[in-house]
Amino acid sequence: MMALQKVDTMRISSQKDTSRLTFKDFQEAVSWILRGGYRLQLRSDGVVEVCHSLPGGRLVTQDILDALTPFYREFKRRLKKPRGWPRNVELPKWWSDIALGFTITRARASECPECGFPVAILVDFDMWNEWRCPQCGVIAEPCLPNIKTVS
Repeated sequence: MMALQKVDTMRISSQKDTSRLTFKDFQEAVSWILRGGYRLQLRSDGVVEVCHSLPGGRLVTQDILDALTPFYREFKRRLKKPRGWPRNVELPKWWSDIALGFTITRARASECPECGFPVAILVDFDMWNEWRCPQCGVIAEPCLPNIKTVS
């Protein structure tokens, strides 16, 4: 079942584009989420929660949930642990900021030399890939060029 949820567990309906707040594409929705201080979290039951991450946070209204509904499947896909992420390691609290803002290819067990976080993620920057720590952002390994054939 597709559902975005506020922290107070208000479910949204599957209505399409009935609110005043609308987004033309996924990137516009992500930009609005990140600029507005909102954070998404994937619960263990598969429901995506929407909350405000700043002190004295704004209310998450039904209009916001309705506007985000068309992007639910992409939010859910990106918020899952990437392939290779160790089962016993929790995602950082700001995982949605990372997962929505970057293309994460995979993860692996690798201790960060700066903060000691036990996982590194491979971030695809289109022209190159970098293994980075999802906790502190430090580069875990030098970058690798993305060589794409032109046909």
